[in-house]
Amino acid sequence: MNILSFDLELNQDPTGAKIIEIGACVANINSGEILESYSAFVNPEQALTEFIIQLTGISQQQVDAAGCLEDAYLGMVTMAKSYECLRMPLVWGMGDGLALRQELPAHVEWLFGWRELDVKAVFQAYQMAKGEKIHAGLAKALTRLGLTFKGIKHRAIDDAINTFHIYHALLKKFSQAI
Repeated sequence: MNILSFDLELNQDPTGAKIIEIGACVANINSGEILESYSAFVNPEQALTEFIIQLTGISQQQVDAAGCLEDAYLGMVTMAKSYECLRMPLVWGMGDGLALRQELPAHVEWLFGWRELDVKAVFQAYQMAKGEKIHAGLAKALTRLGLTFKGIKHRAIDDAINTFHIYHALLKKFSQAI
């Protein structure tokens, strides 16, 4: 069984947040193997804020040279279809699916269902069950599970892969409890 994990990076412009990067991976739920990954910058047609440049390391030149959101999304969809992924992708924190649906042009078909599996909420439920702190970002959650963040923080591809690793670790813990 394969699943898509994806993440977005957004520019926090006062006129509205716009997607500047899509990162995704397809992974096998049973083996934990990352089968393929995908990353694409998106041209938001606005100047990046200094905060976002510093946070993500994404430059204005990178997004200016990028294609449109539709093309970036379709690249992710092509990958998900080729692996026959579940129609409910993984995300860290709710909102990326909605943000992507809202920003895509109306003529673009949404491949996934209306739900996304919020791995952060699953992690928090696990922490509650253990009576431990529930507040944690992606890197802190990995540490609490005995894992290490791999890649660059606040880069969509790395966040998508690390989100899957948390989900897979939690699945293993749940299966041990059964």
